[in-house]
Amino acid sequence: MRRSAAKRLLIVALVVAGLVVVDFLAASTLLWSNYRRAMRSATTATWQWGSGHLRAQVQQVRPGGGEQKVRGAVEVWREGDAYQTSVHYDDIAVQFLAGPETRVWLEKTGASFAGEARPLSHARTAVREAARQLPRPRWQHVLVGAVVAHPLVTGIGRVEGDRCLLMRHQFGTAAVGTDGLLRLLTVRLPKEEREWCLRVRRDQQAPPAPPSSTQSQSVPAEELDRSLAAGINIVALQLKPVPKPPDSFRREGAGWLEVKDGHRVLHLEGDAYDLGYQHGRLLSREIAQLGERVVYGVGLYYSLSKGQWFPAEAQRLVERQRPFLGPEYFEELRGLAKGAGLPLAEVQAANIFPEFFHCSGLAVFGKATKSGELLHARVLDYMTEVGLQDEAVVMAVKPKGRNAFVNVSYAGFIGSVTGMNEKQVAIGEMGGGGEGQWDGTPMSFLVRGVLEHCDTLEEALAYMRDHRRTCEYYYVVSDGKSRSAAGVAATPDRLLVVRPGQAIPQLPETVPDAVLLSAGDRYTELVKRVRAEYGRIDATAVLEIIKRPVAMSSNLHNAVFAPERLTLWVNNASRNGPACNEPAAEYTWAQLFGER
Repeated sequence: MRRSAAKRLLIVALVVAGLVVVDFLAASTLLWSNYRRAMRSATTATWQWGSGHLRAQVQQVRPGGGEQKVRGAVEVWREGDAYQTSVHYDDIAVQFLAGPETRVWLEKTGASFAGEARPLSHARTAVREAARQLPRPRWQHVLVGAVVAHPLVTGIGRVEGDRCLLMRHQFGTAAVGTDGLLRLLTVRLPKEEREWCLRVRRDQQAPPAPPSSTQSQSVPAEELDRSLAAGINIVALQLKPVPKPPDSFRREGAGWLEVKDGHRVLHLEGDAYDLGYQHGRLLSREIAQLGERVVYGVGLYYSLSKGQWFPAEAQRLVERQRPFLGPEYFEELRGLAKGAGLPLAEVQAANIFPEFFHCSGLAVFGKATKSGELLHARVLDYMTEVGLQDEAVVMAVKPKGRNAFVNVSYAGFIGSVTGMNEKQVAIGEMGGGGEGQWDGTPMSFLVRGVLEHCDTLEEALAYMRDHRRTCEYYYVVSDGKSRSAAGVAATPDRLLVVRPGQAIPQLPETVPDAVLLSAGDRYTELVKRVRAEYGRIDATAVLEIIKRPVAMSSNLHNAVFAPERLTLWVNNASRNGPACNEPAAEYTWAQLFGER
């Protein structure tokens, strides 16, 4: 009797265990099949979910039915070969239509751009390339993941208006519709206060009507396609670390490119065309990649924000500023385009792109530093998400008949925002305002002009005063020979020089033997740190002084100059961290300009 009861109990246990296993396998299969479908759609750049309307929304939710914050959403309407896509982020919604025409518009500003129908080959390629950055687990990893999450079907209910299988897993909940499409996935990671929630809705809702043709600017569909592709490429960058190029050495005429420990040094020498041609030949791939993201990716953002198509606006801006630029710079750009194998118009657009920076700078000397030597730091805070750090390069430029100078820059850019010349003059800038006041020498070419033509601090100030300027910018300029420095506040109409120890309303704190430029709380912290280290400051201390929060989270690069020694230290941002958190590489003049 007891044996019979035990046997029945064992059978029941085995049946229950079998049902649990079947439940586990069914739940795992349903969840993983959605991931595989999404991967197949991305890797082939084809839509896998049929016709109609599909909306996927990501939220952050406080457990217990509390605050919900939408982080982003994507909607797709598909009918035959035509589709419309809407991407939402915060309060911004960008709409895109492909079918009888190609069109992109921004609901908030009403900016709309339309071109002829096009297969969007560039955008599809960008989607496929982005998909390569997504994890593609093998069956072993899928099995381990399923065991760790151990999802189970717990019942049937309605989610987003559809009848669904409801599930629980180790990190939250899920729901899958009768069509196999995921409707809900919540995940709360250990030690996280909020949970992430993905909601998917499928229905036959009609798409919002696009602006009328009279409200849209007509632009080349090829440029629309490239702009969408560049935007996708910028997003895809966030999925991978900054690449570390292998060690190498290459020559082109009198120029050379050396890559060591992931850092690029580009030496250029000769007349204007030679400088550009060497630059283009030695960094052709990097120039093409970065130029595409800047002109078409950042350009798309500019277009939608301002209501003017950036590639066309850039060409108008080039011609508007041509009278204020020396012909040698256009000759250098011509050489760069030829060497890189790129259209001259795109190279020019990338180099005359409006500069908007939020930066800091300092120069300390005399009683402020440990040895009395001049030290000059420049903090560049600017668009790390665009990936300029992927093509960062220290340029050692020896133009014929002008000062040799070092330029902390990026592939394809011939202007300067951070540099030092052979006469021990160093300069860096920070942005202000005055957008649209473009009738003058672009800021980056004004800085380069100082490096090429000025031998002293006073000559640099006179050069900046005598040249027509654009917008509103601030600078720190220093001279190692005289151990002197000055801050400069410049607009098209006036130029104010701030000497060491001098206070102005924007910079009310004074520190002897120091020039300190920043804004708001960053300025307050900069002054505090310099005072705390006063009299003990060396290059290592400066690198610590300019760390967060003096540097912003968008800290793209930092440079510390020791002009008297013609030595500098440079660090560049990682993918998700500011430059100030990265190790600084040291460069000497002999290393940059010595015979190779």
